[in-house]
Amino acid sequence: MARFNLPQNQPLYDTMQLFVDAVLRSDGSLFTPGQFIWTNYHIEELYRRFVVNPDNSSDSFEVKFRRQLDGARPNIYQFAGELTYVHLMVISNDVMSFSARLNLINRILEWSPAPVRIPDDLIKTLGIGVGNPGMAYLIHRPYQLEFLLEFVRSWKQLSQSEQSQFLDDPWAFRQFVHGLPVNRAYAQRELVLHIVHPDTFEPIASREHKKKITQGFDILISQPDANVDQQLVEIREKLEPDYGKNFSFYDPRLTPFWLGGKTYPPEENSPIFPPEQSHFPTTLGKSLKPYVQLITHLNDPSYTPEQIVDRMGHVSPPIAPVLNEKPDAGQLVRDLLHLRLLEPLDDGHYRRWPHLADNTEPHLVRYAALTMLLPSSDGRYLLPILAAPMDGTPHPAAAWPLGETLPQWYAEAGLVERTTDGLWQALPDALAPLEGETSTIKAINTFLEHVQHVRNSEQGLKLLTDEALQWIDPDTLEQRIREIQRVLLIDRNTILRIYRALVAGQHVILSGPPGTGKTHLATLLPSMLWCDTEDTILLTMPTDPRRSPTEPPAEQRMRRQGYAVDVVTATEDWGIRDVIGGIAPYLERTDQGRSLVYTIHHGCLTRAVLRNYMGYDGETVPAGETLQRQEIADGSGQRYRGRWLVIDEFTRAPVDAAFGSLLTTLGGQRSPLLVPTDGGDVVAVPLPRDFRMIGTLNSFDRHFLNQMSEAMKRRFVFIDILPPGREYAEAEQGMAIYRALRDLAAHGMLDVTVDDKQGRVVWEDLLEVGRSEHADSGATQVQYVVQTDDADSAAVLRDLWRIFSAIRVYRQLGTAQAQAVYSALFTGFSVGMSWAAALDAALADTLVDQLQVLNRDEQRVLLAFLEYAAHP
Repeated sequence: MARFNLPQNQPLYDTMQLFVDAVLRSDGSLFTPGQFIWTNYHIEELYRRFVVNPDNSSDSFEVKFRRQLDGARPNIYQFAGELTYVHLMVISNDVMSFSARLNLINRILEWSPAPVRIPDDLIKTLGIGVGNPGMAYLIHRPYQLEFLLEFVRSWKQLSQSEQSQFLDDPWAFRQFVHGLPVNRAYAQRELVLHIVHPDTFEPIASREHKKKITQGFDILISQPDANVDQQLVEIREKLEPDYGKNFSFYDPRLTPFWLGGKTYPPEENSPIFPPEQSHFPTTLGKSLKPYVQLITHLNDPSYTPEQIVDRMGHVSPPIAPVLNEKPDAGQLVRDLLHLRLLEPLDDGHYRRWPHLADNTEPHLVRYAALTMLLPSSDGRYLLPILAAPMDGTPHPAAAWPLGETLPQWYAEAGLVERTTDGLWQALPDALAPLEGETSTIKAINTFLEHVQHVRNSEQGLKLLTDEALQWIDPDTLEQRIREIQRVLLIDRNTILRIYRALVAGQHVILSGPPGTGKTHLATLLPSMLWCDTEDTILLTMPTDPRRSPTEPPAEQRMRRQGYAVDVVTATEDWGIRDVIGGIAPYLERTDQGRSLVYTIHHGCLTRAVLRNYMGYDGETVPAGETLQRQEIADGSGQRYRGRWLVIDEFTRAPVDAAFGSLLTTLGGQRSPLLVPTDGGDVVAVPLPRDFRMIGTLNSFDRHFLNQMSEAMKRRFVFIDILPPGREYAEAEQGMAIYRALRDLAAHGMLDVTVDDKQGRVVWEDLLEVGRSEHADSGATQVQYVVQTDDADSAAVLRDLWRIFSAIRVYRQLGTAQAQAVYSALFTGFSVGMSWAAALDAALADTLVDQLQVLNRDEQRVLLAFLEYAAHP
């Protein structure tokens, strides 16, 4: 069962076998068969030149390698070229292009007094590649080549019987390879395993990825004490029936289980089949009747998908006469499962659900319309009847799940009708129980009873009372502060000051230098501090086509978050219309063309306030006497107690002009918000008692922005968010590095792996950052600890922080600025700069422009610090 031994990969695996036969079983050559190139003499000579006498200059790898080879015999150059070929032959083109790899090997060969050519078949092999070792593999090429040399050097010292044993027994070979000294060349070590034993070891260069795969699929591991490669073999064997013999662990179907945080095995209600472009059944046309008619003819105990198609072909008159060809068996079964007409059996067979045995066609059509499931884009199933507006009032097609198609299917089942103006409305008895005692009627009535319980459960959760902002008990408050500090390094007392102001009914302005996390804190704090402390029970319908729709609802534990926020950025042209609202023009599109009309446009404060009330659709203001608080739901499934407003860069707006009419409303006297309507009236909408506004203010730019009157200032509490103190230097450095690496991973640095839940990020073979918590003065402090065995990276990180701390003496830069420097540093190093050059470029590109405001003496001090940084 050769891993990835697909036809297109066969030449590469032939070359791997050539390496085993010509190099490990003999002293031969890859490029010139019949010659002895991989001999003890050649290995020791290159080892002396390359490892024993390293070139520690700052020149590029090629310049240094050429110097080290200078004056060597032609066979040494050829051996160096073949060694480099083995180093590069497995890696995929998205790490280093085919042409770049070929050119590097050819240049090494061309340095020789008697250069040789790479055979054409090996040139083609070089363009295949199956592994992605990450950028560290290229950055640390000298260490990778050193390990390859160490491997073949030690191999040649083995007896012939030992070599035969290691080539026959992959686990003995692994023990030998893992016993060799390794210096930052872990990726090369893992690839050597795959080159020699591709049937056993995965083409995965990352130790971190191997570890995460075994963690993601740990449920499939029977021997937890086995080594990681043995566990991968077991996992592969158990996944092959579902994903094929030659699957890759980097298959998008599998990566969510070890990189994306999803749990394996998939949840029961994940689709059996991938969602199609058309979510509705299509095999037998756009009507329910053909599917129902087919089911009435499936009277045998079980059928295969092919037998179902064959049975359909023997029904007269034809069930779907418009079909031009025999339907696809798998797709037909999928559609019948989604319509809840077919029950899957354990042996891969199917049967009609027993509760549909009475074969009453009108009832079956109604049953299928009510219970049908549709695959959704998020990988789950949607039960449309729960989301459909079945309230008896007309609704446009856009209000129905998936648009116009659903009400057309419902109309066939007698659930809805189209009104004269083209809208759709539910019939009065659409969700009423049916009279009768047939098995299908009983199934329909049981299902409708469960739907009603679920709807009542949802409605009870959505409705809230208008209460004051809750006080949080001290123990819970400390826990929530720790949660915030895992994300932002904000002093505990600062968070307590903000909390104190908010629960006292005050609105808050967070002021401070840029990069201190003001906006992030403003969005994070309302959600985290007021999250529910206990779970609420929510009833959910089973949405798995493998289960009967008559099964009772499941109890799901749900924890409501605190407050969602609307984030807006103030601008200098803001006025009352941007905050409260007013008349605004817009282009209306009609059948006759476009015309300019005027309507009332709600401002940011009005929108945020009205979203707390039921019935607000972005335009219609709910009537004052019927205002009902409701929870907020976002697109990710999170639920919130309400919605607040966050105004970023608060004083970029002319605050008194834009907010002047709200002095009384913001003063805490429970004065309502006066909202204009299209009819010319003004509706008084009370601010929810737990509604707050949080603004942010950049203190560096305060003198260039709009001022606030004393009356307006009195409506807010001003709290400074400053950079962390020197006592938090280690924690701040760790957090900045963590966030920089996490963001770079999101942009495709494949050798950076992130586990946000555990607070761990690894840049393989370079550094690792992990979150820890410890008690300090009675409070728990969150810290990010940086670990690295690489002396060069440790030195540059130390230098960066010393320089950054020195700049802070004159310029209060926030943690975000430190993160920006780290991001530039890591990116520079990953594209080939030396650590020193990358640090210089990172500081110049991210910080220099912000230092123009320093006076000449301050600049001289910083320049002197940089010039004499190495002096005691």
